[in-house]
Amino acid sequence: MKKVLVIDEWIPFPLDSGKKIRTYNLLKHLAQSFEITLLCYGDADQTKVVEMERLGIKVVAIEDRRLKKWTLPFYARVGLNLFESTPFSTVYHVQPELKERLSSLIHSLHPDVIHCEWTNLAPLLIGCDLERCVISSHNIESDIWFRLAEQTKNPLKKLVALNQARKIEQLERYWYPQVAFCTAVSKNDSAVIEQYGGRPCTVENGVDVGFYVETCSEVCNDSIVFTASYDTFSNQDAAYFFIDEHWPTIRKELPDASLVFVGKNPTEKMKQAARKDSSIQLTGWVADVRPYIARARVCIVPLRIGGGSRLKIFEAMAMKKAIVSTSIGAEGIDVVDGRELMLRDDPKSFSEAVVTCYSDEQKQQHLAAHAFEFVKTNYDWPRLADIQKQVWLDVAS
Repeated sequence: MKKVLVIDEWIPFPLDSGKKIRTYNLLKHLAQSFEITLLCYGDADQTKVVEMERLGIKVVAIEDRRLKKWTLPFYARVGLNLFESTPFSTVYHVQPELKERLSSLIHSLHPDVIHCEWTNLAPLLIGCDLERCVISSHNIESDIWFRLAEQTKNPLKKLVALNQARKIEQLERYWYPQVAFCTAVSKNDSAVIEQYGGRPCTVENGVDVGFYVETCSEVCNDSIVFTASYDTFSNQDAAYFFIDEHWPTIRKELPDASLVFVGKNPTEKMKQAARKDSSIQLTGWVADVRPYIARARVCIVPLRIGGGSRLKIFEAMAMKKAIVSTSIGAEGIDVVDGRELMLRDDPKSFSEAVVTCYSDEQKQQHLAAHAFEFVKTNYDWPRLADIQKQVWLDVAS
């Protein structure tokens, strides 16, 4: 078997974020064809390592000495980074211990492929044989920051977002052409990588259709559901905007409906909204999102900031749910408005579409049937893993 050394910021387990879900499912299938070693930061939870070893993946986890997020020292370091040329995400994650362990592993393992599972970790590849290196671009990261700068009304947040966007764009423009391949999650992202001089290969996001179909029979209730990890700017912005701009209008039309935010790390602002309005519910971290999606009448993706493509859409499709999304929420997915889901961008039409989907059972069934067939045909993980497999084989040859 060819040897592949994968570098990531964390062990992709439990499956509580889109990035972890993608990495886990691709590695699970690729481990059948390659000898994979995963280098990342670790913690005291050994169940994560055990799960990777169950898949046949060796984990080399180093002690995580990064600053604790959202603390005063963390924010002070963000402020200092405004005057540096390297993006904060790279400064924060590329620690000396990670560099040293990577060097020793390359020397001892002699990997055929070095796979960097996040663009912002790319500076770790300095000194490596770049013809043996692959970068996985989960998003065009700079686009997310430019969109955040465009949407936010907070002057300080706008300053920081523009500062980071420009530095991340420089990093992307430099590193994409340096390596053998860059994998992207959408054709749109592949086009940007090619524009920057890189050699892209589109390995789209996917879903384990069989896993989600198992709970499709659950009876719907009166909920409108948004599944996300609420520790990212894009998902926070989507939640705030929906609560402030959409929910009051929808509540007038659907007084018995409930709005359920499913996912880890809901913010204090979201908690305040839930305390003021009993129709808003926050689940926090859940081991399995399927029961919540199964009980939804409509799934929403109200994103205004983002990149790549959204696994939350594929999950809802696999569970045969009606979906209302913004164009950015469905970006990178070849859907047609009114066939697989409803695409709306301005608040008024988005709210109207949610009310329509919620109230019209025939519309729900029409969208759900087309969405399920679409995701089953195009986005099953084994087919997508085969594309990544060929990239690694090409690099290793």
